[in-house]
Amino acid sequence: MEKRERRSHYRGKPRPGRRVEVAVTIAGGGSFRAYTRNIGVGGAFIVTTTPERIGTALTLTLSVPSLPQTLVVKAEVRWTTPGDAYDPPGMGVKFFGLEVEELLALNEYFASLTGREDTQH
Repeated sequence: MEKRERRSHYRGKPRPGRRVEVAVTIAGGGSFRAYTRNIGVGGAFIVTTTPERIGTALTLTLSVPSLPQTLVVKAEVRWTTPGDAYDPPGMGVKFFGLEVEELLALNEYFASLTGREDTQH
């Protein structure tokens, strides 16, 4: 229960339908492709069966329809979960250094979502 409360506090409110493909590059080497279960201007939950350790620095590359180029975002792993019957395994990450234009583009994209799982990119 404590883990859910911490996640709700970090996220602020649920963000259904925010599934975005993402390329994850780990500081010090390694990369993989995944998708977000939800994403906001402050961070995202990345679905993966092999989450990185808390505190790990990441670089995320994602395509947002409202931007002409891919978005590259610095992030840090803030929490992980092995998953359960209701939620997939993965890691919560916090974004750093987003430019104003990127924040506006993300907000515009999120406003266009209908709340369903968006699988077309």
